[in-house]
Amino acid sequence: MILIRTKYFLFSWIFLLSAVCSREYTQSIPFGHFSVQQGLSNSFVNCLIQDRTGFVWFGTDDGLNRFDGYEVKVFRSNPNDKSSISENIIWALWEDNSGNLWIGTKSGGLNKYDPLTNKFEHWELDPASSEEINITYIYEDSRKNIWIGTYRNGLYKFIPSQNKFEHWQNTLDNPKLLSDNFITSVIEDHNSNIWIATYAGLDKFIPQETNRPFKKVIPDFKSPIWYLAKSSFIENTIWMGTLTGLYNFNPMKEEISQINLPEKDALQFGNSVSSVAEEYYLDEKILWVGTFGGLVQINLTTGFESRYLQTKKSDSELLSNQIQDLIIDKSGVLWVATENGLNFHSQKRIKFNSLTATKHLSEIIPHLSGKNVRAVAQTADESIWFGTDVGLFDLKNETGNSFFTQNSELRSLNIWSLFSGSSNRLLIGTYGQGLKEFNLKTNQL
Repeated sequence: MILIRTKYFLFSWIFLLSAVCSREYTQSIPFGHFSVQQGLSNSFVNCLIQDRTGFVWFGTDDGLNRFDGYEVKVFRSNPNDKSSISENIIWALWEDNSGNLWIGTKSGGLNKYDPLTNKFEHWELDPASSEEINITYIYEDSRKNIWIGTYRNGLYKFIPSQNKFEHWQNTLDNPKLLSDNFITSVIEDHNSNIWIATYAGLDKFIPQETNRPFKKVIPDFKSPIWYLAKSSFIENTIWMGTLTGLYNFNPMKEEISQINLPEKDALQFGNSVSSVAEEYYLDEKILWVGTFGGLVQINLTTGFESRYLQTKKSDSELLSNQIQDLIIDKSGVLWVATENGLNFHSQKRIKFNSLTATKHLSEIIPHLSGKNVRAVAQTADESIWFGTDVGLFDLKNETGNSFFTQNSELRSLNIWSLFSGSSNRLLIGTYGQGLKEFNLKTNQL
């Protein structure tokens, strides 16, 4: 899901105000960072998706990124390769029922990535038009039609079996065909009705009405709608993120009710919702809400709610208060797309980090922060060793005092496993450099 770029320009000034207001709020959960330093092709991340095989995809302003849990593979346009992606600015992602990835670009049309061939196929939405068409959203319905929302150019439906596009647009001749030509989201409900979010409200697609197939729903509600998502928590509910807040929409009754967000009054556009992600954790229903004023957490089971902001007081907070998109992957990790890179967070990580209150671990955390720790071992002298992507660390406890050090001669090792051998020897399994044996008395490999 993409927040349309003109909207970025329109609201960009508000984040300076938000940064000032954010001092009132405290950061209470740790967020990991994933940026250009970790292999991301560009820090402006527009959209996220996890495919059925587990890859997490990031659509950025300079390339499509695929993360396998260890490293990033970047797909960019190559003019000499017709099977490459058509453009590098990615605004929308969707995985279809067959496992193909559909990609919407800013000006390069519609792309389909086939994971079996590792190739891209692309289409222009309107080959006869000289106007740049920006794709803002992609959705596959139950009939395998691909719905495409655009910025300024209305709504398209692509029928892959016929290789055919259908197009609807609000025009001077027929201004009531669509509420607006700025389409931000499309979704199908449990009764196969198609709902379209626009800058001027919500439309329902009625295919039987050929002359006027779109019905304006809740005519009095004219706020721009950024996002639609079906809820797994509440039956017959679609989450509706808008400029003015988060709403619970019942498609059967065509009724909405607003969900109050915490600590919004002091934040310019802190009530403007870009995305929503649902999480079950310990039998509790957690709702994560991305806004233009940080990340909101609402526990629908206990009633707990909080807003997390970038305050620039900690290295483990959000990279930006401008949240573009949210997903929760299959391992329970929350991914947060921002204009300044990616954040990630896991509820499991919170529970594990509760141990940092102990004396030794509170000393370790600052040294290991930001490092990839893959292995831990304890040797006979009760030293604890930590294998990381930047070498070997150890925690020694002597006469009641603990000392945490890094072995300067082993900084080049990317350590994946450790095992305490006999006679004061530590076995070190590395990535790409084989198996090492470290003599703890002589400090030699």
